[in-house]
Amino acid sequence: MLAYEHVISWAVSKSKHFMKNALNEFLDAEEADAFLVAYTLADNKNRIIVTHEISQPTRKNKIKIPDTCIDLNVRYVNAMDMFRQLKESF
Repeated sequence: MLAYEHVISWAVSKSKHFMKNALNEFLDAEEADAFLVAYTLADNKNRIIVTHEISQPTRKNKIKIPDTCIDLNVRYVNAMDMFRQLKESF
């Protein structure tokens, strides 16, 4: 819960950048993004987020997982990078 509080505090601190709807969506208890980032943040050495989202730091109407991760120093990769790191091939 401490990590979740940290993520929520981060989002609230960005209220001048993001539109109200973006913040409401990110902070909605039924949405997973903030919880996912918090779960990873709580054990950052052993956890990493895999996402298809791409960083868009200037976007105001949606909080993207990569942008949250970058600001909070949470590790993330896209699916292709995950497969490369696992040395999987198709």
